[in-house]
Amino acid sequence: MTGVHPTAVVYPGAKLADDVELGPYVVIGDGVELAAGVKISSHAIVVGRTIIGERTRIFPFSVIGEEPQVQGVTGETSLHIGRDNIIREYASIHSGSPVGDGSTRIGDENFILNNVHIAHDCQIGSSTIVASFSAVAGHVVIEDFAVLGAMVGIHQFCRIGESSFTAASTKLSKDVPPYSKVMGDRAHFAGVNSLGMKRRGFSADKIAEIKHAYHVLFQSRLRLLPAMERVRDEMSESAEIQNLLRFLETSKRGVTR
Repeated sequence: MTGVHPTAVVYPGAKLADDVELGPYVVIGDGVELAAGVKISSHAIVVGRTIIGERTRIFPFSVIGEEPQVQGVTGETSLHIGRDNIIREYASIHSGSPVGDGSTRIGDENFILNNVHIAHDCQIGSSTIVASFSAVAGHVVIEDFAVLGAMVGIHQFCRIGESSFTAASTKLSKDVPPYSKVMGDRAHFAGVNSLGMKRRGFSADKIAEIKHAYHVLFQSRLRLLPAMERVRDEMSESAEIQNLLRFLETSKRGVTR
């Protein structure tokens, strides 16, 4: 492997594709698997039972796959990272915990910026953005195309819905429903994520439909359950609306509204 710098440390149990590139002073531990096209820049550390997919890039001083920050718990766990992810400087992503799912999972084509922390047992989808200095506590679920601004703090076990947008410095203690915008020191609903949906190719009619659903759910005089039934009756054929309703129905922490 000509792309491995002579100062990089690769433990004997690691499995690396032939074209993996490792910069100066990188450490790759036993049990790590790096797929084709992975590039890891100087001083980054990848340890544990960590599997990283094709063409993912990890920037300097990131720590990937370390033990979860859970006191009094031991056991073998894992971290799975998909393909074409970008993980910037000083990011830390921990493996799962024996008291959780046992595995932290990150999908494909995510953009994880500098100094982000992703804790044990998080389940992150694909095409998300997690901006600088955000902290994602254990067991959090982040669905596809969600965007988190800088310095967002997320309470453990929260769910962040598909195509939602969380503004910078927001503190989240409840779930963020799909297609919504939230913001604030104590997060509140701030409208629908029209720009994010437009960038995904949603039609103007579809965005208007989702706006109407949120108006009934959060801004009418109906309580939430009757409002959900009204939305279901009016828009039963919309896949996006059914996705939204399922999210609300399965929330365990309550939703940001």
